[in-house]
Amino acid sequence: MGLDKIAFDRRFGHPVVKDGCGVFGMLRKIDSPLIPSQVAINGISCIKYRGSDLGAGYAAFRTADEPGAVPYRIQAFVTTENVANQIRGVLEERVGPVNGSTIRRVDPRRTDVVVWEANVTPRDRDSDETVEKAIDSVNTSLFRDSFEGRVFSYGRYLSVYKEVGYPAEVAGMWDLDRQKGADMWLAHTRQPTNSPGSLPIWSHPFASMNTAIVHNGDISSYGSNMELLNSWGIKSHVGTDSEVIARLLDHLLRIDGLSMREAATVLTNPFERNITPTMRDLLYRYRGARLDGPFAVVAGYADGEDTYLVALTDRSKFRPLLVGEDENYFYVASEENQIRNQSKHARIWTPEPGAFFIASLRQGMIVPGTERSLDTQTSALTWTAPPPQPGQELRKVDASEKGFREINESISAAHSRDEPGIILENCTGQRYIGIGISPRTDGRTGPFKIQITGFPGNCLANLNDGASFEIFGNVADDLADTMHSGSIIVHGSSRDVTGQAIQGGSIFVRGTVGNRAAIQMREYAKDRPFLIVGETADDYLGEYMAGGVVIVLNLSESQKPARNYIGTGMVGGRIYIRGVVREEQVGLIPQREDVLRYLYSQTLDGTLSKEAYETVSQADYPSVQLLSKTIPEGVMSRVLLLFFSTKYTKPIVIESRRLGEDDLGIIGPRLEEFFRAFALPDETRQRVLASEFTVIHVKEEKKDLHVPPQEIPAEE
Repeated sequence: MGLDKIAFDRRFGHPVVKDGCGVFGMLRKIDSPLIPSQVAINGISCIKYRGSDLGAGYAAFRTADEPGAVPYRIQAFVTTENVANQIRGVLEERVGPVNGSTIRRVDPRRTDVVVWEANVTPRDRDSDETVEKAIDSVNTSLFRDSFEGRVFSYGRYLSVYKEVGYPAEVAGMWDLDRQKGADMWLAHTRQPTNSPGSLPIWSHPFASMNTAIVHNGDISSYGSNMELLNSWGIKSHVGTDSEVIARLLDHLLRIDGLSMREAATVLTNPFERNITPTMRDLLYRYRGARLDGPFAVVAGYADGEDTYLVALTDRSKFRPLLVGEDENYFYVASEENQIRNQSKHARIWTPEPGAFFIASLRQGMIVPGTERSLDTQTSALTWTAPPPQPGQELRKVDASEKGFREINESISAAHSRDEPGIILENCTGQRYIGIGISPRTDGRTGPFKIQITGFPGNCLANLNDGASFEIFGNVADDLADTMHSGSIIVHGSSRDVTGQAIQGGSIFVRGTVGNRAAIQMREYAKDRPFLIVGETADDYLGEYMAGGVVIVLNLSESQKPARNYIGTGMVGGRIYIRGVVREEQVGLIPQREDVLRYLYSQTLDGTLSKEAYETVSQADYPSVQLLSKTIPEGVMSRVLLLFFSTKYTKPIVIESRRLGEDDLGIIGPRLEEFFRAFALPDETRQRVLASEFTVIHVKEEKKDLHVPPQEIPAEE
């Protein structure tokens, strides 16, 4: 596949940069209309910077229109009609009568693969096991030495439509616009990483009975997952890591009878601090089913009584995933504009790392995927740009039909013409907007201004060096990566990786920030960057932070202003969080059991007293602070190795106090700018300044600044 084919998206008529898979899921609520196929097509086709022409697909879930026995809908890719007859013969012999059989060429460009579809009415009432074994046997025989065919869907309430191509192309191949509406749709656009893209068997969705999944990421636990599936008698696989997710979820729910919440817990494999003893036993029992690696999974499941939409994130959340809800539907997507294109005023929020979202047709939202208040994360689109000040009229550009290169050309042209700035209206997920804007050299006072409405995509204002960005809405991942100077004002919320490696300037976010905000933040000489957040922050705030200042104001006064792993690997800078932060929320700490097991071993050889061990074991979590007060220094130095304490890390200080004069000297002026930027009332300012903050910084080591003079050698 040539680079020109990967980098040029014919659907949109302009070159784009592709960088990963995209996912979409949508479920109706019980009294809402069925979802038309075109909604699913639009939901996946609009993410212009994801996927490739190497695979796309859809899954439609619909409960039976009539009560009674529902036949299995069999869908298979086959190379010849003889292969289709072979599948039919096995099903008739082992399952029941086959009817409604059709063969058609889905992709008119193909001469090697056609699609065979049929309905199978089982002779036995409890026939799932019989069908599964028959399908696994067929698939094993057809994909042994070379590819002859594969049954890719065999559920009662599920149909899968996939091929090699872009999402809109695949939808056209299957004539999806002629399909009935569905209770739920999943959709996928593919950028292959672990398997080829030449055959449609490797395209998503992957299905197992009445379960289907679409996936963005890499499953590094693939080997252990495969071993477990093989032990369960599931032998036939196409060889991609994504497929195991569907097979695992189906087995956990349908065969082992786990609840959806239990199955999602097993698959997401959360960190130890987030689980109960009962969950720990469950995770140990199904340790081979736990997923590892970066992943964002959207799953669907139907049992004839209810239909479930599920979203799973890895515990480091290395892949983007958003959840949305309006009065009629639930949504899961890779990017915000996928949801906004369907529902402009939907509530949209970010699931937490190692968490899951669950909703069902009949029960509504079961698990939101976050412990934070949705009110602090979501908002209707009420942001509007203010009227221009006299002498500061900015030229408007409609960005709705432009690619990022055209948008950046408009920005560069305005900048080179010495205009005061530009307004970009109706952004629809374009990435890389405003990258590398340089300082003015024309003697103008004030920075070049870029105002944005709509939904800008990833990597907004990367490498900014002096421009002023103001966004009237939410922003996507990777805002202001490696910004040198300038300012960014976000009137909504900012998603994951806000301000990565920022080394100058300021970022003000009125709402929340996602995971890994201020990662690798740094400062140089007098350039001290600031990130100020109006509401709350997700996990890994200030990870590997080396300088600068982060302030989380928690204006809605959430009980948890920031989540876990704050300041992991932090070596410099300061973090101010308004409200209470527990010691165990700071740093990437080891599992409680690992610490206690090591300490218990120390009691056996007498290096640690049983009294000290009992004190530590009774705590909810053995934090560094508790351990340092309880156990001897020699034992502590070895325990610290479990906490990733090395010569490259520094001890972290956690203080709970009101802001003092030294603090206000550092952050006071920027706080005033923040209050003015969002027109916050004076009473809010006074309330914030009078509050208790948790201040997190590294322990400063005392250094001997006296340097003895060097001897000057005598001239020879």
